[in-house]
Amino acid sequence: FVKATPVEPISGMFLGLWLRCSDSAPGESAALKAAQALLEDYLPTLKALPNAEVTRVVCGGCGDFKVIVNQPADDHGAWSEDEFKPEAEFLAKLGAIDGCTRVEAQEFTMEML
Repeated sequence: FVKATPVEPISGMFLGLWLRCSDSAPGESAALKAAQALLEDYLPTLKALPNAEVTRVVCGGCGDFKVIVNQPADDHGAWSEDEFKPEAEFLAKLGAIDGCTRVEAQEFTMEML
């Protein structure tokens, strides 16, 4: 998977981790349903991260399934030091779903303007 490095955090900035895959046959597909079921399994763990906001985005047109975890910079740094657990396990299971392609993670910054 691909991982990008965000810019240095500034006061009030949130850092996030974006976990995504694309469905090779978008729409009402078994792959998107399986990805949703997987997210439901991991949601308690993700929501238990300090000050985490978890969002799911699904594009019906292109089949993207994205899980976004936002945290204040200080909390995100601690999660980063713990190798973003359970990121690797979640991505491996996401990639094992038949029809899920382009499985990747990306770290990013986010700031309310």
